[in-house]
Amino acid sequence: MTVRVVVTADNHLNRYVARMPAARLDERRTRLRQAFRQVVDGAIAERAELFVLAGDTFDALDPRNLERAAFANFLAQLRDAGIAVVAVGGNHDSPRQTTDHGGYAPFDEFAEAGLLHYFGKPGGPGDLDHVVFNLGGQRILVAGASWSAVGVDGGDPLADATIPTLADGAPDWTVVVTHASMEGHSFPGSFEPVVKRDTIAALGADVFIAGHVHHSFTTTIPTTRGRPCQVLVPGATEWMTFGEMNGKPGFWILDLRADGTRSLERRPIAPQARVTLEVTGVELQPIGLGGLRPDAETPTDVLQHRVASRGNPDALATMRIHGPVAREVYEALNLSAVHEAGSKGFFTFDLDASGLMPEGIAVLGVSLERRSQAEEIAATVDMMRDQATDAEREVLERAFDLIAPYFVSGSDRAFPNDQGDAPGAPRPGDLEVHA
Repeated sequence: MTVRVVVTADNHLNRYVARMPAARLDERRTRLRQAFRQVVDGAIAERAELFVLAGDTFDALDPRNLERAAFANFLAQLRDAGIAVVAVGGNHDSPRQTTDHGGYAPFDEFAEAGLLHYFGKPGGPGDLDHVVFNLGGQRILVAGASWSAVGVDGGDPLADATIPTLADGAPDWTVVVTHASMEGHSFPGSFEPVVKRDTIAALGADVFIAGHVHHSFTTTIPTTRGRPCQVLVPGATEWMTFGEMNGKPGFWILDLRADGTRSLERRPIAPQARVTLEVTGVELQPIGLGGLRPDAETPTDVLQHRVASRGNPDALATMRIHGPVAREVYEALNLSAVHEAGSKGFFTFDLDASGLMPEGIAVLGVSLERRSQAEEIAATVDMMRDQATDAEREVLERAFDLIAPYFVSGSDRAFPNDQGDAPGAPRPGDLEVHA
């Protein structure tokens, strides 16, 4: 006898996308629901008996009613097909404290309706929350822990957790589900909970499932039980950012057999297309100045031609322009026209010109220098400030303080009341951010 398990995570239903028009945002959210539908349809078509949601099913703690209704419909379809559903909360859809929606997560309402079993507690010392299923003639113990913010410094949220011992005998299979980074597979530079390989080995589960990282992978880790632990990271069901384009979204199908063997199959999901356009300053420079641009074209023409060459009305696109350029080239750019062309040629279009470095003006006693946009703005404000009245200077200083956080500045310039560059300034090229 075989128990078929479908494993998914990081579906991010109801995801918020910065600077996206409302109609396009609705379309984008529809794509996310369609990706999740493929997982549900796959589970039903493959006659799965267990459906595992490993966190961040929703992108926020308070998804819209549309997403709640669609999710309830998906769960009803799984129930009608005889498929049991278990879920843990992720960092996006788990309350951080009881003051967040009274400590309730979106999963709580579906659990109370009997549509799924929700492991709402985070990991910690002692036995994990668990449920036992009798499926396909086998007993499956599933234990789970939702996202824990306790180990945001890189601590292990499951370091002291244990799998409960059943009074009526050991199960045929033990599965642990959580939402956290794993040792060797965490986001670079992040400070978040990380489950160690030694922790997984000590738990002694047959299968360890972890959502959170959007790239899928699998490996095995030896345990003291003799049967190695199959580690599964489902990955996301859609590309959520441009940095994920080297992986393919999808979900896992896991077969657990009565003879103690298991098998895995990865089911890919085709994501919405994305296009990254990189343009360097040398491409905008005319041939006469050592660049690549024909004299008959303007810098704006170069950028518009690049947009036209890759145009795809179904694709999310970003254009990043970077590198040094001559001052006259910089001043000739019409970025508004480029953005308009991109918005017409793609599903969405994001233009990031923060990396452009226009050359400074050569004056007596001062060597030619290259400046970033932030430095250029700061120099302009300084020049205007020297010629302004007290009231005008106050307006200039206030305006600079408002826009400065949106640039990564290497300038030493500061107004007398400055407290330094604002930390964590957003990158104009980050198309998608979380609400």
